[in-house]
Amino acid sequence: METDLGPKTQAVPQTALGPRRLPAFTIPDTELGMGASLGNSAVWINTKSTGAIERVSPIKCPESLFGTIIIRYAGTGVPLSDGWLGPAHAAGSSYVGVRPDNNVRTFEIHPACQRVTFTIVGAVRVVETTFVPLLSEDTEAQDDPPIAYQSILLHNADVYQHNLRITAYARLRGSTIADIQARYDERCNAIVAWNRGDRRSLRIFAMLPKAMRYSTTFDFGSVYDPSHVHALTNTTDVEGDILGCLQTDITLEPGAVHECCLKAGAFVGVDEAQALDTFCDSLASDVALQRTIEHLDERVHFTEIVAPDALINQGALWSKVNMRRVMATYPQGRAFTNDPGNTPNLVVRDAAWFIFGNDYFMPEFSRSLLKKLIGIQYRNGKMPEYTDAITGKIEDDGLNINDDTPLFILAAHHHFQATGDKAWLQEAYPAVARAARYILSQRDKRGLIFCNATDPRGYVWAIASWRNIIPLYTINGAVTEINAECAAALRAAAELAAQTDDHGADGPEFSAGYQSLRDAINSHLINPENGLFYLNIDAEGNVHTDVTGDEVFPVIFRVCDDETAFRIISRLNAPDFWTPAGLRTASRVDPLYDPSHYSGLMGGVWPGLTWWYAFAAAPYHPEFMVRALRSSFEHYGTDPKKNNTVPGQFSEWFDGESLTNKGMRLSPWEPPRFLWAAVEGVCGLTLTSGVPCINPLIPLEWSWVGLRRLRYHGGELSYFMIRKGTISQIYTTAQVESDSEMQLFSRDVTDDLAVFSASAAAIALAKENEFAILVGNMGDQTSTIPMNLSRLVDANTNYMVRLFNSERGAWEEPEEELGSELSTLALSIESKGFRLLNLARI
Repeated sequence: METDLGPKTQAVPQTALGPRRLPAFTIPDTELGMGASLGNSAVWINTKSTGAIERVSPIKCPESLFGTIIIRYAGTGVPLSDGWLGPAHAAGSSYVGVRPDNNVRTFEIHPACQRVTFTIVGAVRVVETTFVPLLSEDTEAQDDPPIAYQSILLHNADVYQHNLRITAYARLRGSTIADIQARYDERCNAIVAWNRGDRRSLRIFAMLPKAMRYSTTFDFGSVYDPSHVHALTNTTDVEGDILGCLQTDITLEPGAVHECCLKAGAFVGVDEAQALDTFCDSLASDVALQRTIEHLDERVHFTEIVAPDALINQGALWSKVNMRRVMATYPQGRAFTNDPGNTPNLVVRDAAWFIFGNDYFMPEFSRSLLKKLIGIQYRNGKMPEYTDAITGKIEDDGLNINDDTPLFILAAHHHFQATGDKAWLQEAYPAVARAARYILSQRDKRGLIFCNATDPRGYVWAIASWRNIIPLYTINGAVTEINAECAAALRAAAELAAQTDDHGADGPEFSAGYQSLRDAINSHLINPENGLFYLNIDAEGNVHTDVTGDEVFPVIFRVCDDETAFRIISRLNAPDFWTPAGLRTASRVDPLYDPSHYSGLMGGVWPGLTWWYAFAAAPYHPEFMVRALRSSFEHYGTDPKKNNTVPGQFSEWFDGESLTNKGMRLSPWEPPRFLWAAVEGVCGLTLTSGVPCINPLIPLEWSWVGLRRLRYHGGELSYFMIRKGTISQIYTTAQVESDSEMQLFSRDVTDDLAVFSASAAAIALAKENEFAILVGNMGDQTSTIPMNLSRLVDANTNYMVRLFNSERGAWEEPEEELGSELSTLALSIESKGFRLLNLARI
């Protein structure tokens, strides 16, 4: 039975409430240049624009163990061509390959899977669903199997019977050397393959129900030969760069359905018997997919943005999907790496920024990352650049200081304020203090943090910045970005010291260090010619006046005054920086501008930089913030074949001119920055060690915004803000600090509210005898929005009903209604407007 994935419309924002459902993008394969990337704690896969799996990479190994896995279909019939019939026909073979009708497939990009639908032979509908199971709730345990699933459903809508042959081919070498040996295992009904010299890196390839035939072969041409689909030989004698093949023949009567499944297991570091036991005991595909959907359905609805802009809401949801895909269990512990499936490096910078967003999604994983970072800290307090998540090797790129050390402190500070866990802080604080004192030890005579690294090899060992992979380039000496981060880190360390039981005396030391460094930054690093910051004053004393995207850091970390911050935000909003896909790293008229090379760090568009800018712009130009949040995420779904993107998937960087993706298909460090900027920018959350501070930073044309199920201090918080002219009100499920008037409720009951409109967003809060329900219209025109409140109200109870109309800016006359009359309602709401429905039991 085909697993129901939920709504199947293109680019559906997650706003249709009721029973929570996950959204999906639907798109023809003619508009895709590649398929989705999927991962769990044990395995990573990429897919092609045909729906085929491109590679399967186990987390414990830096190689892929499978290359392409492709499914081929054949129907009965003898081809007639040039009067020649091959020997297969002489032997009685009568199957010929069939392609999708009109050579068109439809992709459904879903948080849990990729589903490809097409028809063959004019009447048989084929549905191929590719996924990896997400089953683990405990982030310290590896419960996800290293198995990729491809389920196949065929439905014969014809009045004729169809005889079909299904053959699956897997390149068993992957990216390893060409010495593959294989055998067929009768117990698991699977091909088992390995490299001649390594029996503990195993591929297990099966078709369920049991394949009728199997083989291994060098005959790659047979995969796409349009004429002949031979019966497999049931032999596995060949060795080398071979294909593993599985085959079954079926007869589909009119109206009949056939289902089967391919499983590709990539096992590393276990013996064959253990791998076969795990593989054979793995869940059936329908059960595994349903559990994966349920897992994501629960997880991604934490910290749900509810805003008038559907793209921002959608981006926040997909950011969590992308984050979940990269969370893995490596030999060195729970982590993600800077290029899943390709490299095993956990970069400290990336981990820190990941924590900023992930604290609102899966803070248990943030805790695991921080544990790992503390474990690799040098004894003097410095943080390395990266660690190998497989071997444990660490590397500092020859830098005495860069952004890794201050970002570690800032990530620890963020995590403590998000979780409120003082027991954890007591354990983590000594590492924070060591890092803070190391920062203080790196000041020069001006009081600035100074990177003294040079790079005789001309590669990256003299770049202290996040833009650290630019050959023949340096960013050393007193770097504005690093100084801003270090100042903020010292301020954060002082705040953390004050929250500990026995380290409060450290606070004044770090606080004084922060203030003196802030003063030095503003004394020495501001360019008097334009009031912006220098890029750096290098190790030789040369002043670099380059204006780049790095100007955002003094604003993000609050080390400059408002006038300077405003000037920076305005300057970066200029056409030489802005594109429809987001912010360029360097000005288009900079002599060093190169939009296509150096990983886009000299003029390409990085979504993560765009979202840094969004956060920085929020207090000064909320409308710039909204544009920045929208732009890069929207670009992922705009002409994906041309732009080399996948809708909903956060790719790495775009060419600064063509705006095509030239980086990773799915970048682990971009999604958390989006969520962080949306939560702390749009939704106005400021973390504290106590009650949160909430002052949404929204543009003038917005009159409402909300946030549901925010993970905070071990619990959940939901709230929304509405503007009534010059007055704003916060409705919240917990005590908060705010400049707005506050109405306190006890719980979020939105899941009991059904709203039947793709253009609607809603939050419902309740207390003992009262409900407050916000319904907003995200659409560009007035909409009538039906709702069902039957799970909220008591049919036999009377309610006083009050309705605030944002278009009129006033409350309607209150009315008394019986609950049964309120179970179904419809509200007409202007574009971007809202209605606030207040129900009080009488």
